[in-house]
Amino acid sequence: MGAHDTFRPMHHFRLPPKQPKMPSIIMQAIRLLMCRPTHFNVKYEINPWMRPGDPVNVRKATNQWENLKRTLEESGAHIEVMEPVGADNYPDLVFTANAGVVRGKNAFLSNFFYPERKGEQHFYDKWFKQNGYKTFKDLHVPFEGAGDALWIGKEKLFCGIGPRTDVRALTLISEKLRDYEVPFKVYGIRLIDPRFYHIDTCFCPLNEEIAIYYPYAFDPVARHNLSNEIELIAVHEEDAMRFACNSIVIDKTVIINSGTEHTASMVQKLGFTVKFVDMSEFIKSGGLFWGARAYISDEPRLAISVLLFQLGLFCSCSVLF
Repeated sequence: MGAHDTFRPMHHFRLPPKQPKMPSIIMQAIRLLMCRPTHFNVKYEINPWMRPGDPVNVRKATNQWENLKRTLEESGAHIEVMEPVGADNYPDLVFTANAGVVRGKNAFLSNFFYPERKGEQHFYDKWFKQNGYKTFKDLHVPFEGAGDALWIGKEKLFCGIGPRTDVRALTLISEKLRDYEVPFKVYGIRLIDPRFYHIDTCFCPLNEEIAIYYPYAFDPVARHNLSNEIELIAVHEEDAMRFACNSIVIDKTVIINSGTEHTASMVQKLGFTVKFVDMSEFIKSGGLFWGARAYISDEPRLAISVLLFQLGLFCSCSVLF
């Protein structure tokens, strides 16, 4: 099977005929993986948000992480915690969404773009294997996990390409995670704003039919084709800069960063319950909620890891379906 049979860049996308909607993956993803922020800090500068001279208040960050964990649990999620034993040199390990992308019991691991994070792969690989997953990796192609790979339902995976993830990763994901029972397609979405270097920082599906997004993080072709695939609600730049699109969705609850009231109001009008969580210390590293947790669905067939901290409100978790 050739590359064009396994994935289609967004500029080739054509809207398929309307099909009955399956239950949302987001609704099924109620088990989450988080990594305790024991070593979290800003020790280097690999995105426009990071300032090593602006120290992290470790106690405050820990309290914010615990509050996020508690809020997720109160919203119906079961949390598994990865302890960062021996990971003193990897302050961004807390952003578990960047671990990789998972389907069933197969995990395609990240190959981080910057050398400062490459050592994280060892810890994620170990966790997945200890928990019964078969892991795959490619050390020659940059790919930053679920931070750049968002499922919409079971049959479409939208991947950010550009700043951190190479387009070649799309073919690798299609091959390594091939699912003959429920085939899926991978779509490349071009990111153009360095402030939003992962797709999970500027695009958040609320369900299979509607998403919030920051339009100017994408090139015009990607914006046009995204609008053909899913109904889009634009987020103001002010809220985008506070990572409103890095929110976590559990069924009809949206967990969003404090200070994003305009976006929260729009989401509430759609029938969602909004819960605010302050993640201000994590913004210093360029991320929030999505990277700080991983979804693990009760259905064993699909899995995707998502990290909160890296560049988006919810990069601190991984999602496993």
